[in-house]
This record gives sequence, C-alpha cells and structure tokens, in this order.
Amino acid sequence: MFAQDESQQRAELRLAFLRHLPARAETIARRARAFCQDGWDINGLSVLHEDVQRLAGASGRHGMVETSEQLLALEVLLGDCLDREALPDAPASNRIVSLVDGLTPSLPQGANDPVQPAAVPVASSQFDDSTPRFAAAPPHYWRRWVADAEPPKPLAIPPALLPAKEETPVEEAPAAAPPSTPVPAAQPTPTPAKPAVATTPSPVAATAPAEQHHHRVYHLSDANEVSLALDQRLETLGYELELLESDEELREVLAALPPDIVLVDASFSHRLEAIGEVLQTARKRTGNRIPLLAQIAQDSVPLRLAARRAGVDALLLSPPDAATVLSRMQELLDPDREEAYRILIVEDDRSQGLFAESILRNAGMEPRVVDDAFQVLDTMQEFRPDMVLMDLYMPQCDGTELTALIREREEFLHTPIVFLSGESDQDKHFAALDAGGDDFLSKPIRPRYLIASVNNRVKRARALKQRGLTEAVPTQDSETGLYARSHLLDQINVALGDEHARQATGGVLFIEVDGIAALRERLGLSAVETLLQQSSQLLAASLNDKQPMARFGDGSFILLDQKLSDDALDALAADLRRRLSSHAFRQAGHAIRLRASIGIAALRHGFADATALLNVAERATREARALEGGVFRHRPEVSAVNEADQTMLGLIRDAIERDAFELLYQPIVAVQGGDLAQYQTLIRLRDDGGRLHTAAEFVPLAEQSDLIVDLDRWVLTQALRTIDQRRDDRPVRLFVNQSGLSLASSEHAEWLAAQIEARKVPNGSLILEMSLEDLLLDVEDVEPFCRQLVPHGVQFCISQYRAGAEGDRMLEKLPADYLKLSPAYLRAAQTQRLRDELREIIDTAHGRAIEVIAPRVEDAQAAATLWISGIDYIQGNLVQQAARRLDFDFKTAVL
Repeated sequence: MFAQDESQQRAELRLAFLRHLPARAETIARRARAFCQDGWDINGLSVLHEDVQRLAGASGRHGMVETSEQLLALEVLLGDCLDREALPDAPASNRIVSLVDGLTPSLPQGANDPVQPAAVPVASSQFDDSTPRFAAAPPHYWRRWVADAEPPKPLAIPPALLPAKEETPVEEAPAAAPPSTPVPAAQPTPTPAKPAVATTPSPVAATAPAEQHHHRVYHLSDANEVSLALDQRLETLGYELELLESDEELREVLAALPPDIVLVDASFSHRLEAIGEVLQTARKRTGNRIPLLAQIAQDSVPLRLAARRAGVDALLLSPPDAATVLSRMQELLDPDREEAYRILIVEDDRSQGLFAESILRNAGMEPRVVDDAFQVLDTMQEFRPDMVLMDLYMPQCDGTELTALIREREEFLHTPIVFLSGESDQDKHFAALDAGGDDFLSKPIRPRYLIASVNNRVKRARALKQRGLTEAVPTQDSETGLYARSHLLDQINVALGDEHARQATGGVLFIEVDGIAALRERLGLSAVETLLQQSSQLLAASLNDKQPMARFGDGSFILLDQKLSDDALDALAADLRRRLSSHAFRQAGHAIRLRASIGIAALRHGFADATALLNVAERATREARALEGGVFRHRPEVSAVNEADQTMLGLIRDAIERDAFELLYQPIVAVQGGDLAQYQTLIRLRDDGGRLHTAAEFVPLAEQSDLIVDLDRWVLTQALRTIDQRRDDRPVRLFVNQSGLSLASSEHAEWLAAQIEARKVPNGSLILEMSLEDLLLDVEDVEPFCRQLVPHGVQFCISQYRAGAEGDRMLEKLPADYLKLSPAYLRAAQTQRLRDELREIIDTAHGRAIEVIAPRVEDAQAAATLWISGIDYIQGNLVQQAARRLDFDFKTAVL
C-alpha cells in the first residue's frame, strides 16, 4: 500500500512539473533573448546558467528526454562562457537564440490539459486495460465535509505519465469491486475527514473565465465564510489549491513540494512566527521567495510585530470579502505588474553614474543617468522619475541649487531627492536638506544598501501617492507621548551639527529594559508589548517638553536632553531607573517590576552623527549592567595624539573629501625581460607647505582614526580608473597596498566586487598587496575576503614575506599569486643563512606557481644576488624612481 501511495505521489509531482514546464521554458527563452539583444552581464549569465541547469536535470528525471537535451546544449554553451570568464560574443549569442527558439517542450498527450483532480487508487486484484485504475475525487473536494459532493468519475491517466513499474514486489491489495465497475466513493459526512493524500483542485467548470492560473496555493484555513468563498473562486480560476489545518501540516507539504504562495487565516495569527520559521526554511532550500499573505482579526502592535518577524509579505485586517484577498494575492504572485521604479541619477562623473545605473538596473529598476545639470528639469518632465539620486557637487550648479529649482515645480514637490556624496560637513548637509532634499547617502555606497534605500523610499512614495497622503507623518504618539524614532534621530543630528556642539551641555540616555527575552518567553509577546507600552507612558510622564524620548528597539528607548550637565544627566538616569523599578505593572493578576540599565553619552565628545553617538551610548549601557547603580556615563579615553598628528589627521580627512591625495607609480620589471607593463601604486599626501608625505607617515594614523577604509577605497578607485583608461591603448597591471583592517571587512569586498563588475576590469589587472604582519593578526577574516574576490579576477600579493612557519601558514590559507620579500633578504650576499632562506622561499613559491618580487632594490650587487637566487621581478630605484607617469619602457629594460 505504501508503494502504491509513493508511486501515485511521483505521478502527481510529474504532472505538476509538466504543467509548469512550458512556462518555465518560455521564461528562460525570454530572458536569454533579452540578454542577447540588450547586452550580457556576468551576474545575469551566472543566474541563467543555474536556471537552465536546474530545469535540464528536472526534465531528464521526468522523462522529457528531447527537452532535456536541448537544455543541456544551452547549459554547456553558457557554462563554457562562465569557465572562460567571458561574456557571449555575437556567434555565441546567435547560437543561444537558436537553441532557445527551438526550446518548445513536447509534452506527452494529456499533460497540458486543464488541471485534473488528484487520483485515488482503486483497490482491485484484477487490473487490465478495460478497468479504470483510478477514481477521481469529487469536484469541489475542498468542501469535503459537506454532504452534497457529486459522485466520483473515472479519470484516465495517459500511460506516458504513469511511473515506471517498481521491481520491488508490492503487497497485493484485497479484492474490491468487479473489474468493469468503478469503485464508488465513500459518502461524505459533516465531520471533516483528513484526506490520505494531497489534493489538487477540481476541473474548471465550463462557465469558468477564459484566463486560467497555474499557481500552487497552500491555504492554512479555518473555513470561515470569506475563506470558503475564496477557496471556491481559486478552484474556479484554476489555481492548484491545497487546504491545510495546522502549521505542522504546512511543514510536511512544504518539504514535499514548495508552493507559489501561502495564505494564513486570522485564527492562526498566534502561530505566525512559527509559520514564518517553517516558510523561511523552505525559502532557503528552494532559493525562491515564497510570498506569505496573512490575515488578522484585530489591529494590534503584537500581531503586527509577529507578522513582521514571520516575514509576512502582505497583512490584511479582517478582509470584507474574497475579492479583496484574491486581489492582494495576485499582486504578490505577479509583482511584475507594477511598473519598474524609475530612478534619475544626476552625476557628472560618468563612471560613478554608470556604477549606480548598473546596480539599480540589475535590481529590476529603470535608471537614467544625466550628467548635465541644465538638462535635469527637462528630463524629469519627460521621464517622471519616482526618485532622484543627486550628486552634491557639479560644474554648472551644485545639487543644493538644483534641488531648490526642482521643488519649485509643483508636480515634483513630493518626489524623493536623495544626495549621494562623500561630503562630511554637517552644515552643507543641512543646507541641502533645507533646499528640499530628503536624505544623504555617503559615498562610496554598498550596492545592497543602495538598492534597499531606493526600494524603501520609492515604495513609500508610491503608496503615499496612491492613497493621496502627502501630509507629514505625526512625530509624536498621542497615547504614549513618545516621538517617532526618525524624528528624534534628526534632532540628535541637528544638535551634533551645531557649530558650538563641542562646548555644549546635554547628552543622550540609552535606556534598556533588562531581561526582555526572558519576559517574552514567560509572559508571551502580547503581554510584554503591553508592559513596554505602559513603561513608555510612565517614562514620558516623568519628562518635560524639552526632553524628547523615542522607542529605539525591542526593549530600549533613547532620550535627548540638550541642557543638563553631566551630573544632572546622571541624576536623571538614576531617577528614571528608580521610577521603573518601583512601579508595579499588572499582568495576568501579577505585579511585575522592571529593571533597566542606562548608558549616557554627552553631545560634546565630537560624534560624527547620531549613529556614532548611539553606538557609544549602547556600549555604555552594557557597562551599566555590571554596576549596582545600573548607570554608566561614557568617558572618552584621553588621546595621546599630539598637535602634529592632529594637523596630519586634518590633512587626511580633507584629502579624502576633496580627492587631494597623489599617486606615484614604480615599475616592477621581470628579470627575464618582457613587455608586460606593471607598476606598484604608491599613495602620497601633500601638506599646505607643499611637502609630499609618504604612506608610512600618515597611513598608521589613518588606521588609528578609523579612516583607513576610506583611504584604501580612494586608492582603489583611482587604480581602477587608470586600468580602465588604458585598456584599449596599453593595458597595465597595478599592485595596490591595502590595510589589514580593510581586508578584514566583508563590506569592503562587496564594494570592490561591484566596482570591478561595473567597470568590466580585465582579469589579473588588479593585484591587492597585504603585509605578512597584517595577515598574522587578521588572517581568519582576510581569507574569506580573498575567496570572495578571486572569481572577479583579483590577484593577491603577500609583502614583507620571510621564511618560517608563519609564512608557510599564510601560503596554505590564502590564494597568493605573488610574494614580496622582506627587505632583510636584500642583504642575502652577506650571510649564508639569508642566502639559504632566500633559496627556500623561492623554491617553495615556485612549487606553488607563485612568483617572487624583490622590492626596494637600490644597487646592482643586491640585484645580482637576487637574480642568481631565481627571483622573478625586481622593483626599486635601481630600475626607476616612483613617478606620476606610467611611461616606463619595459621592452628595453635590461637588469
């Protein structure tokens, strides 16, 4: 019996696959044709290859041999391009179009017929061609507990769709009805009966609309009136509907076959978080975003919070009818119905504009770049953007002036305008916001953050436009007295941006209720949320109008006071903590007292923005937990930075903002000769007196002051620009030093990968150089950084290399392509030990296909010793001093 059920399940899965196969094949064909016509990108190529590979394998498993072979040929062609790390050229694109044009799955007879009901095995000991092997479930089987179901009808399954006969003997079922008579179905009863196998919807009635849907829908239903009407409409429209009665049942069917959408009725709202966990597992396994539409019976913060944590895509409050639910469901199933977000990018730097454009276009948006400020208004009139990404500085007029002009047009009064700028001057930020800007995004920006920022702002703007709600969002909750978090963050930023902020009094209190997770586990989500609402009212009632407070996190609050001294802030924190702990909150007939830890950060300590201040205040709160009084005030460490270092820090910050660093290049020459142009990139900083400072003079200070990532990105941006400019004339390979702090950042890797893809940098043109000393401290973080960038053609060089176990460990863990020797080996001629170590390093490196570079070579004797040892490249003043121009003649260089 088990084998029969298993065979039937395989047949049902095959039927479902074959029904969806033509649509999937057409989707692949459409995407391939679009790439061939509009141009390829490496990410699209990779995703298309994976989709083709997946569909080819599934087609073969389900017996679609011809379709599988066509897909396999397409998979091989796309895979060859990926292996060569090259986009399809014109002949390859023509071949791809030819393959997808012929990709019309030839389905077995009956496989493409309208959706048929699930088959129920007929118990019989005599099977022949004249005996129906299956009896259909009655139409409208979703009403299986109602007594008016129609009698079953036999369903003929095409032989091509039946699973192959199992070799394992199956226990014979007991004899049942005569061979020529279909087995009658058992009469339904008013009591719900759980089916033995999963059901599919009944055939569409003759009166059904012409438009049919083939989406699979899992409905966790409580059989209320709206749900029953919805289920009936779904069946009529041809949806594959599966009714479920518990989240455990949902877990089982998700493991067997993922749906296109999950619906959850209001009576299951208390189980939303558990349902969300089940669905998240299915999403990770399948790689598909399975939408979740849930209903709630009453509007409450706990339920909305639970829905958010469950990853609910649409939340409906007591929908009045099935049409409302069906409309929202169709929006989730077909998001492409919505017009693509139109984003206008105003940027005079062509490479930066193309970088942002490629990111947004790959995210499914419709970006347009304008590099002439005087063309922006005309373009907006024609393009009607949903959002404008504005550069702050442009030749003809700056972004602030242009924003003011845009806001003078009534039709663009509510269009979001966001500035993309590396400007850190708060006064300029406020001037831009006063002119009508909505926000600032700092350059360089991570692709993922750019996409999320644009998505969120455009989604809100479209929703407001659709509902006609353009008035400002209330800044204060009338029930609790708390302010909106965004409003309070803006106030903190304004306070920090004041020109007298360094001398100002006041600060921010970060208040965190202790043990909130344990309370939630003991009392439940709803009770804890009620407690926090009550504590909000208590705290807000203790403050005056000049002390705004906002909810910051699950159990945390932030409070701003711009008048109190440090001692007065301490006293205020102690008083608030006392009020919380002494008040008896009532929950379920029990008195509950809350404890809190409070961290304090004064405004005068020179924080860059509200985020930096709150990070410090939150750390102070963690310190407060260990103190009996529960209050801790942040006290910055006394800086040992002298006046000269302060001056240098000012120069570094100014150079980052104004692109004022200078680059020099020193050739790296092959000992055996060759015309490969490769240079070491060296950063320099010129002070007000005209003196040029070397990297050793300011890079350590940048590392101490959290400026090193910005500095490293500046160098990389210039290097990539140089590589891009010379690709058609004389290609160049650049070695670029990077700090260990930058290499330990996954965000830095994502940023660099996006820059490389945007510029289409040739493989092997960029070599990142990292010192052995840095790697010994951060190798566990640097290793994933390197692995992430290798597919993008980046190579790596370990500098300051010396013999020993530490160096060997780095070679084992990292994908090094080059080694730069420690300067100690330049004196190899002086001692036998150094000569032996040098020989060992070179032999080990060559055994791993790693080339060895000798840097800082100043004299011919050292060069001769290195040459005899088998070195590959030499760099130093013996070859040429560092210069601004990349015009060294590698062809005629003789060592």
